[in-house]
Formats: sequence, C-alpha cells, structure tokens
Amino acid sequence: MTARKIGAVLAATAVACAGAASKPPPAPTAPAVDASPVARVARQCALVASCSREQESSVLRTPQACVDWYLVNARDEEPLADCMMKAKDCAGLEACTRARADAAAEEYCKAHPGVITACDGNRFISCEGEGGSESLAVDCAALGGTCGETKQGGVALRGCLSPRLCPDGAPEHRCDGEGAVVDCAFGIAERNVCPPSSRCSSERDESGAPVVRCRSASGGRDCTLGGAAFCEGDVAYSCVQSGRFRGLHAADCSAFGLGCAVRSGRVFCVGGDGAGCSGGAATCAGDTLAFCAAGRQMHVSCKDLGFAGCDPGAGAGGEALCAVRR
Repeated sequence: MTARKIGAVLAATAVACAGAASKPPPAPTAPAVDASPVARVARQCALVASCSREQESSVLRTPQACVDWYLVNARDEEPLADCMMKAKDCAGLEACTRARADAAAEEYCKAHPGVITACDGNRFISCEGEGGSESLAVDCAALGGTCGETKQGGVALRGCLSPRLCPDGAPEHRCDGEGAVVDCAFGIAERNVCPPSSRCSSERDESGAPVVRCRSASGGRDCTLGGAAFCEGDVAYSCVQSGRFRGLHAADCSAFGLGCAVRSGRVFCVGGDGAGCSGGAATCAGDTLAFCAAGRQMHVSCKDLGFAGCDPGAGAGGEALCAVRR
C-alpha cells in the first residue's frame, strides 16, 4: 500500500472514531419494578414506619416489623390494615391509627393531667400513655347507656352504664350473638367484637367456671398460652389476647407466595426458597430505603413516597427511614 493510501485510511478511521466518540452513551436500564403483593405491602410499610411517632406500637415503627405484622394480621385487623394500605401520606396514616374519638381523648387527657378515667359528656375517657398518647374514648350511647360512676367497696368506678347490655342479674361475661363478647363487671358495660375468623363461645373450664371468649370459627382453635403461635401448612395462627382485635388470627401465607414459619415464639409469613435475606436494620442507598421483609430484599424510593430523601439515622436505634417531607 502506498503512503498516500495509508494516509487516506488513517484519516477515514480518525473521522469514524470521532463520530463514534460524539455519540452519547446509552441510558442505563431502569431496574425492574417489583409488583409482587409482598413488594406492595413493603412499599406502604416504608411510609407507615417513616410517618410513625415514638408512641406508636413497635410493629409500626420499622418497615420490617410492619410487613411481618400485616402479612399475619391483615385479615383479622382489616379496618386498620386496609386503611393503612390505602393511605397516601402521613396525615392519612394518622387518621388510620388514631380514630377521631381517640384523638379527642388524647386532647382531653392532655388538658386534665393526672386524670385516669373520666366522663366527658356521654363519652367514657381512659387516659393512658405518655402525654395521653394512648388514651381511648368510648361512646356510651352506642352501647345503649350513659357514662357514669358506680362504687364497689368504697372505690368509685367509671364507665358506660348500660341497662340494655347489662341489666340487673346479667352474667358478668356473655356472648352478644356470635360476633362479640360483652363484659358486665359491677354494672359497667364493655363490648369487644371478635375478629372475622372467630366467633364468641360460651363454655366451662375444668373447674366448672363459665368462660366466654372468641374462638376460631374453623377447627375449634382457641387462644391458649401453649398454642399462641403455630403453623398448619402455609396457614399462620397467632393468638392476640387483649385489645379490640383479640382472638385467634389466621393468615394464609400462600396468598402472598410465602410459607409459614415460627421463630422465637412468633409466627411469620416468609419465603420458602431459603435464598433470601435474613433480617437486619434498614439502610439507605442514596434516596432509596433498603430492608429485608419476609425473607426478600426490598428497595423503596423515598422520593416516590413524597419524602425529600432517606435518612440513615431517622428511626429508632439509629435505623434508616425516609425523612423530611417535601
């Protein structure tokens, strides 16, 4: 090849290289969005934990604990669970976790420090928690009664006095149909609704004393200390022994593509392939909150939730959460 031809080839190559260098690099491929049921729960639980106050239940203060709670209890605590999964922001979640009556009770208790129980009109107020943060209000009219006071052994007891629910001679505990347990201690009425998977049962214990409680509507399962958490196949059972959702909770983990496992006396819905993550504190990856939930690694964009970014020390114990609303 002559020197002239060689020069022409080199010049053409240089032009081609220059043209190639001027082209922008290809855009990075966006990570695939996990649209699985567990991922949707994890995204919402990132919002729940990031909006939670210090006084909230521990199951709502980290995204991992929130996912664990939801998968096992959503069916039997449907009003709360459904509201939390539909909330768009912290204000929406506040409305879910703090019912209007409870918020009013908190304000009453803050204004009356030192009060334990009181009647505010026809509402029975029970002041609990630091600064009244866990206070409760009961509408006595809904129980067919009025808020009042009765004395037992010289001690004044306040509550809802309901001749309809607790007439003279009424048993101390009884079923109100199949869906609720009524307590009538000292004439004060309380009514607790059984979870959807349970019904009220009236029976006698080994000593012959009457026992009224919510029992599972299938299989005769009951809340006992010995069987507080157990699995039957992919179905997780857990016993909630107090509160408005007390009773035996049942959750079909397979509905989320998961299996059931008991760990440290608690029941969980977890991935069954054994190849997933195994826990640990939530961390930040830029503006993304990363955490392990149900044995799967989750990544949730804090900005997509309406936060300014991810804060590695915003949570309890220095755990990461989304922080600073935009």
